[in-house]
Amino acid sequence: MKNIPKYVEIMNWLETEIVNGDLAFGEKIPSENELGERFSISRQTVRQATSVLESKGFLERRRGSGTYVKYSVENKNLPVSNVRTIGVVTTYLNEYIFPAIIKGIDDVLIKKNYFVQMSLTYNNMEREAEILNNLLAKNLDGLVIEPAKTGLPNINQTIYEQIISRKIPCVLINAIYPNMSIPCVAMDDYACGKEAVECLVKNGHRKIGGLFKLDDMQGRLRYAGCVEALRRNGMSFAEGNLIWYTTEDKNEAFARHFSDRILKTAEKCTAMICYNDQMSREITRILYKHSKTIPEDISLISFDDSNLDFQMEFGFSLTTFRHPKEKLGQVAAETLLDLIKGVTAGDVKFPPELIERTSVKKIC
Repeated sequence: MKNIPKYVEIMNWLETEIVNGDLAFGEKIPSENELGERFSISRQTVRQATSVLESKGFLERRRGSGTYVKYSVENKNLPVSNVRTIGVVTTYLNEYIFPAIIKGIDDVLIKKNYFVQMSLTYNNMEREAEILNNLLAKNLDGLVIEPAKTGLPNINQTIYEQIISRKIPCVLINAIYPNMSIPCVAMDDYACGKEAVECLVKNGHRKIGGLFKLDDMQGRLRYAGCVEALRRNGMSFAEGNLIWYTTEDKNEAFARHFSDRILKTAEKCTAMICYNDQMSREITRILYKHSKTIPEDISLISFDDSNLDFQMEFGFSLTTFRHPKEKLGQVAAETLLDLIKGVTAGDVKFPPELIERTSVKKIC
């Protein structure tokens, strides 16, 4: 049961209740909030499950009223509906910034009467290949994809070439492989990296360390932006104070692999730039475990402005760049709808928006 996606679990439960007659024809099913609480899942996941059953003719959504059972036990001949389907492929679903991104996509597409079919790669390229091949075998109206491990050579290049050659409307989010002619909606990660350094320099920091993700293009671009700004200020990341990690490192025991290097960086540097808020929390836990605090011992600047509560857990608030999250999802969906209409669309980059809080100390 653990390997079954949550939306499939709730979908199967609802379908069983309907077919068995426990939810009768014309009966209103529990609300998204009620189902979410019952199954410990988000409203977006509930919406995904009910949308599938709606497309199959089991349910009927009534605006402003709720969702009702459309299937009758006495009449089992369900009507075949003309479903317009968009495949949405992301690395993760119910954690970090992803619920907000998916909500943005979902809100736009559902209003246009599209069914959103969600798939998760867990940032695994082999899983991505399997998912994309399965989706391409269906009659999809379009695709929104967050590519897996964009910092590495694209082993799924031929699949993406097939998407392009078949002229399937497609939009990438958060990152893109180099030299790929598919529109991408993302943060301007390079510009964010540059501004992160400028913020630290403005506050007197010249010994700066960094933690970046090697196998995603966001990490490489944020690093490249930092390097450009450091050079412009006559500086560089000192040898040994630059740490690279991968998806697999994060999924394993990060602290076990990187504690010593993070502690050494804290000894040598006055500030550290971190790939994202999730990893900033891991760094902070390591430092606090060894009686080092932020920003007293080292300043910290990050990316994504997630909902992680650093103030409650550690007593400081994190300086970070705001990720557009829900807005990014909305723009990606709107861009896809333009492509479906035959309108030419290009890349969209959200400019840096730095949220200055208490994790960066002024030292000059």
